[in-house]
Amino acid sequence: MKGRSLPGLLAIDDAIRILALKKQVPMTPEAMASGLRVTFFPVFSASERLRTFADSLRTTLAAAGVHVVPYAGAMDPRRPGKLQENLVVIATGDLQTGNLPVNHVQNLRTTTIVGIVEGPCPAEEETADQEKLNRIVRTLTWSIVQVAIYVDPDRWTITTMNGAVIPCALQGSFSRDVRELLIPKLAAPVVPPHASDFDVRSGVLDLGGPDMRPYVDDFVRSGPLWEETGLLLFHTSMEQLEFRSAYYKRIAAAYLDHRSGMSYGFLARQIALSFRPAWMEKPPEEIVSLTIAGERLSLRVPEAWVLTTRSGCDKSHIDPARDLLLMGLSGGKIVLATPRGLDRHIDSKPSYDTFTILSHALANALVAQLLDMLRPGARFAAMLGTSGAALAHWHGSLPPGAVPPGYVVHGEENPPVSCSTRQAALFAFTGKLGGLETSLRTNGEFEGDIHVEPHHGVNVTGPSLLSLARWVMEHSRDARADTTTSRKAASQ
Repeated sequence: MKGRSLPGLLAIDDAIRILALKKQVPMTPEAMASGLRVTFFPVFSASERLRTFADSLRTTLAAAGVHVVPYAGAMDPRRPGKLQENLVVIATGDLQTGNLPVNHVQNLRTTTIVGIVEGPCPAEEETADQEKLNRIVRTLTWSIVQVAIYVDPDRWTITTMNGAVIPCALQGSFSRDVRELLIPKLAAPVVPPHASDFDVRSGVLDLGGPDMRPYVDDFVRSGPLWEETGLLLFHTSMEQLEFRSAYYKRIAAAYLDHRSGMSYGFLARQIALSFRPAWMEKPPEEIVSLTIAGERLSLRVPEAWVLTTRSGCDKSHIDPARDLLLMGLSGGKIVLATPRGLDRHIDSKPSYDTFTILSHALANALVAQLLDMLRPGARFAAMLGTSGAALAHWHGSLPPGAVPPGYVVHGEENPPVSCSTRQAALFAFTGKLGGLETSLRTNGEFEGDIHVEPHHGVNVTGPSLLSLARWVMEHSRDARADTTTSRKAASQ
């Protein structure tokens, strides 16, 4: 997609640059397939059903444009016993402790391991959403795989470490489901952000100052309501998980960037556009050109600053001094600031969804700038300029009829990637700008947006976390953190 434009908006290279994504991002199932290299791990023990499924999967992946590499050809000649990087490794059936695929992988951050497992998905045995999630994660960590495929007599089910559960029929739609559901999960894997991804400013964030106090209060006041919604599934601790050995636990800990575990969903509070931290140097001036509602415009790329929860904290009971971070997109780089006096023992890591959070924030800032130019006095621009905005994400969906007036819904037709991926960040960015374009062309008032991530969840922008929680309670009482299906949110 190098050099091409996003539909009606701006060049893909410009979007990647200003979002600090650093590298080209495949956005369609076809592009994702063409960039995949897959190898099948030697089978130790597997039923005939699993062997037949694996053979069908191999053939279907190749037909979709995936480069399927023989296992011997996937080995790194420079490192005996180790696989090359940038591979998807698919293992079928029972695995041997001491000879798991991960024993042959050089880097889990550049390799995705898939396990094909006999029987029904264990999440189907549970009724509570939290326990469904815990069962999935326990299965994945036991064999150190990022994706598990469960094979029944009449269906197969894709599960991922971000809690997705996608049942598919074995007959009739297999090729389509591999192309449209599995390949995006393999091409856009969940990879935790690493400290090297950021410009880290430790101990510089003053949460008690007048600039931050209103945003901090919003987190604290909205927490009890978010707990009541039941949408923010809680922490799956590393200590709750079972590993085959201490060695495998160390591998998993390193892959997770030594986080204490995994939690699902996020809350974020975008700071008003007038804010600029005193400790941040002035970024170089960046200009981006785009076409929207038939007009070609050149804009200064704004900064975007977001107060957000650290990875793994209890989002319903925020302790600001421990649980909040400030993240920013400034001058094409990501800045991360931690609070003053933060206990050194606190596991203060940014959300898995950092790229998507900042992408929404930068898109909000650009939308406000465009509205100031094209629709002076627009409410969304006034809100961003004076009090900022809020963003909430949960793994689930919205019931029909819950879309507020003036909101645009986007993303339903995108490939099903999780919001921790670069693809999700670009979908969020372009979807919000596309929503603004729709509002401008229809002379509507742009009030906000709902970004639907198929088979994953939703991101909702609003005036504050408290108002979003109240809206969820009022309009979405039957919204469930249901990761087994992707019910479509209603569009206007």
